[in-house]
Amino acid sequence: IDDLLRVDRFHMEQYVYILNRMNSIQEADGSSLLDNSLVTYGSGLGDGATHQYNDLPIVMAGGGDRVKSGQHINMPEGTPLANLWLTQLRCLGINRDRYADSTGIIDDIQT
Repeated sequence: IDDLLRVDRFHMEQYVYILNRMNSIQEADGSSLLDNSLVTYGSGLGDGATHQYNDLPIVMAGGGDRVKSGQHINMPEGTPLANLWLTQLRCLGINRDRYADSTGIIDDIQT
């Protein structure tokens, strides 16, 4: 378990590194590269021991004023992960009605 914790810590440190780096890059309009991007880190399994795909640990950063930040969202069981991808597309200005097996957007994310 200690090895797994070290690997997880390394990956999270790399995630933070890239977020900080993107935040330091200024775009022509004064916003940052991070403001104009969405960077998602997570897992396709909620519990690797049982291979269940509910309660996925996912962190999302960026999106500027198009994303409601600083919150923890627990989606109802059975919500397709594709709902997150569809919501992210919308946050980035890509107007799609569906993505893969999505059933809608996640209102708690999009401003």
